[in-house]
Amino acid sequence: MKRVILILTIGLLAAATLWGVWRWSYAEALNQLEVRGQGSLSLAADRLVGQFERYRQLPVVLSDNPILQEAALRDPKESLQDISIFLEHMADVTGALDILLLDLSGTTVAAANWQGGDGFIGVNFAARPDFMRAMNGAMGYYHSQESAGDPRGFYFTTALRNGGGAITGGLSVKVDLEVLEAEWRGDPEIIFFTDMNNVVFIANRESLLLRVYGDYDALLNDPTGNRRYVRDRLQPMFEFTVDETFGRTRWVQDEHSEIPSRSLYLKTPLPVIGMTGNILLDLKSVEEQARLRTALAGAFLVMLGLLILNLAQRRRTLTDRLEIQDKAQIELEQRVRDRTAELQATNETLRDTQQDLVQAGKLSALGQMAAGISHELNQPLAAIQSYAENAVILLERERGQEASKNLSQISSLAARMGRIIRNLRSFSRKEGEPATRVDLVKVVEDSLELANIRLREKNVQVHWTNPHESVWVTGGGVRLQQVVLNLLSNATDAMEGRQSKQIWLDITTGDKVFLRVRDNGPGLVDKDKIFEPFYTTKSVGDGDGMGLGLSISYGIVQSFGGQIIGENHADGGAVFRIELTPADEKENT
Repeated sequence: MKRVILILTIGLLAAATLWGVWRWSYAEALNQLEVRGQGSLSLAADRLVGQFERYRQLPVVLSDNPILQEAALRDPKESLQDISIFLEHMADVTGALDILLLDLSGTTVAAANWQGGDGFIGVNFAARPDFMRAMNGAMGYYHSQESAGDPRGFYFTTALRNGGGAITGGLSVKVDLEVLEAEWRGDPEIIFFTDMNNVVFIANRESLLLRVYGDYDALLNDPTGNRRYVRDRLQPMFEFTVDETFGRTRWVQDEHSEIPSRSLYLKTPLPVIGMTGNILLDLKSVEEQARLRTALAGAFLVMLGLLILNLAQRRRTLTDRLEIQDKAQIELEQRVRDRTAELQATNETLRDTQQDLVQAGKLSALGQMAAGISHELNQPLAAIQSYAENAVILLERERGQEASKNLSQISSLAARMGRIIRNLRSFSRKEGEPATRVDLVKVVEDSLELANIRLREKNVQVHWTNPHESVWVTGGGVRLQQVVLNLLSNATDAMEGRQSKQIWLDITTGDKVFLRVRDNGPGLVDKDKIFEPFYTTKSVGDGDGMGLGLSISYGIVQSFGGQIIGENHADGGAVFRIELTPADEKENT
């Protein structure tokens, strides 16, 4: 009876242990998948916003055309065919789906698609929010599908003004969303963007388009809410259940063949375009990893149980023989010592196996790190593009020596990107990313070299107080360079329109190392908000204006144990002070 109870107890403990190992392994793998998914969703959102950015400036540029400003005031009965031909040409050049010229009443008086029978000439958009926002002097945006035969479009609308600044009409550019989606069709992750009505309006899976992720019947019965869409094309979202067992949202379904039966659901808001980004990640890899670790733990328990049973059997045998004679006792004790040695060797093997499992876990985190490296590659990629474009122009002008210098810069930047990627490989050989020793002087000089072309174009004079010796700090060279380049870019933008444009850079050392970047621009308007995401003081049409640069820089400096502070200088302009921790000169890099 005691033996049965012992076996049952051991069995229950083993089952509880395996259950705990499975839950821990599942939660660990789910966490890694979530981090990787957040990175993929952030990249997809940045890509969409970046694609829209190409078209957002088009109506602003065209609004300065005096021909269009005067055309918006013409009598609607007059022929505007010449204006429509001009808009048609601009649409062909820029890739826009349509460009509409609106009068003050919101009526379309000319359009790029003026020759088609289903064009917008004569259609009134006064009730649309993008037109109302444009009439208030801001950039308006709107998305809709007017009819089943029209592609889904995203509109950017701005106001037309005369020489005195008075609004004379509006100009609206329509972007073909189907063209943008064509670039995403091969992505492995399922990504879709929903609007304020929870309608899937952009997706990399066609079967998800115009599905309502919410109250389908309420939307159909709301005439103001469903006028953006072709009513007959709206569909309810496929049936699924939501599971929050592990503190994360999981979708479980068996209706839709393109969607995994079990998937992790993540989302992120995109206020700059009035949508929400969503992603579904297959949980198959998470389940396989949990099963593998549980199987390994089960094998370990089986081996341990067999060893314990074997040891118990041997000890019983030794006890029986001790009762017979002393000689048998000595032999049995020797066997026990031998078996103990074997057990110790087996335990050592098991410890080595556990260390191998820990190493395998670190390798699985490489995918998580790959998502976080994207921001560090953006600066070299932008510089490579700039150098390449300049090299093409120089070659066309037969300035081969200068073009060769640009190509050398491209090679250097590509090598630096290679070093960033090699950092991922080093993760597999150590327990985490160690503190890095970085020469701050070299970071500043490399940043000035990358920014030199734009600084020259903008006639910016740089005053760099070079210490002429290395200043070592704790941080990451590429990311610190990204921070310095962002501050140089912001300072250049802030001084736009001024006759004298100057930037000062200097480094001071002590218990902390300080890098200061100062300009003679207008200064900071609201110092308490400059590091908030999406906060920007740039007016509509400046070309950037998403307000993410300083927020990203703030996070980078904080990750190194430092801080960044922005203030107004006593002599005018803004000054940013980056505080970093000095690095030991003998520390390995």
